[in-house]
Amino acid sequence: MKNSTALILLLISVALVYTVGFPYYDKIMILRTQSAQYKNSLDQVDILIKKRNDLEAKYQNMPQNEIAKLEKVLPDNVDTVNLAVNFDSIAAKYGISIKKISTVDQVDQSGAAIVQDSSGGSYKPVTVIFSFTAPYEDFRDFIGDIEQSLRITDIKSVSFESNDDGLYEYSLAVQTYWLKTE
Repeated sequence: MKNSTALILLLISVALVYTVGFPYYDKIMILRTQSAQYKNSLDQVDILIKKRNDLEAKYQNMPQNEIAKLEKVLPDNVDTVNLAVNFDSIAAKYGISIKKISTVDQVDQSGAAIVQDSSGGSYKPVTVIFSFTAPYEDFRDFIGDIEQSLRITDIKSVSFESNDDGLYEYSLAVQTYWLKTE
C-alpha cells in the first residue's frame, strides 16, 4: 500500500510539473532570452559612449584652424550672406562680378526638405543661382576654384549666351548642403 501511495504521489507531482511547471518554464526561457538581448544592447551602448567620448576628446584636441575647415565643409546652418560672399570672392579673383544671386531650398513633393543619409545624419540641400558675364577662360578657372573650395558643392546647371565681344552671359545653379543638428 505504501508503494502504491508513493507511486500515486509521484504521478500527481509529474502531472503538476507538466501542467503548471512547463508554461512557466517557457516564460522563463523567453525572459532569459530577452535579458540576454538587453544585456547585449547595454554593452553596445557602453561601446558607443566610449567611442563618442574618444571622438569628443579628439575634437577638443584639434587645432582651431582645422575645426574651422570642418565647419566650412558642412556648416550647421545656412548662412546665405556668407555663401554669397564666398562665391563673390572667388569670382573677384578673375574679375567676374556676380549680377544676381538667389537661394532656393530643395523640397520634395511631400514638402520635406531633409535628406537622410545612410549613417543617420540629416542634411539639407540649398541651391544657389547666380549669373555673371565673363570670358570662357575666366569661367573655367572660376568653376575650378569652386571645385577646389572646402564647401561641398554640386554644380546642377550651367547656361550661357554668347556676345559679339567674346564675353558670355553665364547662369549657374550650384547646390550646397548644411548639417541639420538636433
